[in-house]
Amino acid sequence: MDLFRNHPLLAPTLVGEHGVDIPSHDQVCLESGDFPDIQPTEYRADAVMVLRRRKEAQLAVIVEVQLKHDDRKEWSWPVYITTLRARLKCPVVLLVACPCPNATKRYSKPIPLGHPGMTLLPLMVGPGSVPVMSDVKEALDRPELATLSAIMHSKTQNATVALDTFREMFFSIPAERQTVYCDAVLGGLPYEVAIVFWRELMSVATQKFKSPIMQEFQAEILARGEVRGEAVSIVKVLRSRGVEVTKDAEHRILSCDDIDQLDSWLSGALTVRHVEELFD
Repeated sequence: MDLFRNHPLLAPTLVGEHGVDIPSHDQVCLESGDFPDIQPTEYRADAVMVLRRRKEAQLAVIVEVQLKHDDRKEWSWPVYITTLRARLKCPVVLLVACPCPNATKRYSKPIPLGHPGMTLLPLMVGPGSVPVMSDVKEALDRPELATLSAIMHSKTQNATVALDTFREMFFSIPAERQTVYCDAVLGGLPYEVAIVFWRELMSVATQKFKSPIMQEFQAEILARGEVRGEAVSIVKVLRSRGVEVTKDAEHRILSCDDIDQLDSWLSGALTVRHVEELFD
């Protein structure tokens, strides 16, 4: 979510790629996502960006980040849109970012509101709509999109390309922006893969990261620092990627006490297709 909050223009850019006409504006503002109602229920969006021209609202973009499907959203999202539209008196669109392909598919279905002609179709940002960023120069020009690419494709066949591009870009961006991007990517990766990726970014580990998962990685890995833990991580990474680990291979990995060898295997575990490739 920090990607959108720290770079408000990202949401309108993504909305524009969905065919929404972006009005002329001279300002993009991050505004409150609270939608109070006379009922006790509290409605609150993840983020709201408003495009203004001469201080007048021209278009509002509600951004929701969903890691999995939630049936309740089909009832709350229409409230977000109508309430914000009444508050700002301008058009409002809903942008939903979801890295899970199955959830993205379910969220892509129209939500009928009952009144003839009133149907809500969320604008989805997922693995199928975010391009795989492979050019480092382009990534440096559009770091938020490169970060989004790494998140959305972390569970697809393009994971290696997207993450490698992010890694190359990461060390060339200002230090004050590294925390936001690193937090965002690690929070969207499977746990075992995130551990490996975090270790490859250890040069910035002295910075204070705010996400609970990042703090957990720092506390766990720095405190543990033992060979057994790294060996177990290698096996977990391989299996999380669907690579079959035979009993002989598992024994070889878990019995290894060479930390340099384990470091090499841990990096290789992210890309190999067969466990035997790890030992070549």
